[in-house]
Amino acid sequence: MENKIESWVTPSPAVVDGEEILVNAIQHMAGKKIGAILVTQNGELSGIFTERDLLRLFSGNTEEAFKKHLLRPIKHFMTASPICAQLEEDYNTVYMKMKTHEVRHIPILDGAKLVGIVSMRDLIHHYQNKLETAFNEARQEIDDLKKLVSVADGEKIETLIQEVQRYKELSLTDYLTGLFNKRYFQTRFIEEVTRARRSSYDLSLIFCDIDYFKRINDRFGHHIGDEVLRTTAQILRGGIDEIDIISRLRKSDIIARYGGEEFVIILPETGKRGAAIAAERLRQEIEKYTFTLDGEEVHITMSFGVAELSPADRDHTEIIKNADYAMYKAKNSGRNRVEVYPSDEDQS
Repeated sequence: MENKIESWVTPSPAVVDGEEILVNAIQHMAGKKIGAILVTQNGELSGIFTERDLLRLFSGNTEEAFKKHLLRPIKHFMTASPICAQLEEDYNTVYMKMKTHEVRHIPILDGAKLVGIVSMRDLIHHYQNKLETAFNEARQEIDDLKKLVSVADGEKIETLIQEVQRYKELSLTDYLTGLFNKRYFQTRFIEEVTRARRSSYDLSLIFCDIDYFKRINDRFGHHIGDEVLRTTAQILRGGIDEIDIISRLRKSDIIARYGGEEFVIILPETGKRGAAIAAERLRQEIEKYTFTLDGEEVHITMSFGVAELSPADRDHTEIIKNADYAMYKAKNSGRNRVEVYPSDEDQS
């Protein structure tokens, strides 16, 4: 019983008629803080409209065209004949169906009767906690649309356009540092691993973490800690003017905030030797930079771990695990250093 998908079903899902205008459906999603709404026609399920459909609509049209679309029936913009699951199906079947068809929300039927909806976030929350953070941001992005409910009627469309633009940006970036977020990193890294294997390219990964960051928060407060994170992000991506140009990452390199005070950098077509050189340059620039925290000059350091994609790696998670291991080895070896996986000690 516990593996049946009915254990994860959200009953009484948000539903609109196919003739409902698009702007009203979007406001309903914002008010309910949900990422999908089901569409019915003559009482039968006919489609689903998700945040992905909204972004596709916004990015594929001019602003003027988008305004006009907002006043048209949602049936013209929904994903028709959506992928569905039956109530008696088990968790694994439904999860793989969602992964195969790349959907994050799936209507649940009991025969032909609509009984609810399941989101990928619900399944991950119970069975894949390590991936939970990647999907939590989607709900936060939908929350930003909630303000539309209180906006005057004459301003709703203009405000909606502005919020959708912010929504599109937030789906890729970390709100605090402006770097790519963990969700984007995970998606992009899988693509880079696939490309590297297909074309026999090198690929390396750098994990880095601010040393003793808790001491900064404890001493100066979390608002100062946030400033340190923002400035560190700028240094890592070469956004501080006085930083030597040779330390900056290439345009092809991808840097993201992984979580907390931890950052991750993808270096396509780069072996571990080149990645270690890049990490060392970044380590030196962080070490010599003077932070002014609440009027006091402070120096911080970072620990770096480097790993290279290996033919022995079963999937992208192996190189992530190896880079993370190397970073914590740097921490345990005194901090403010670069460690490469595998080291001679690891191979012995």
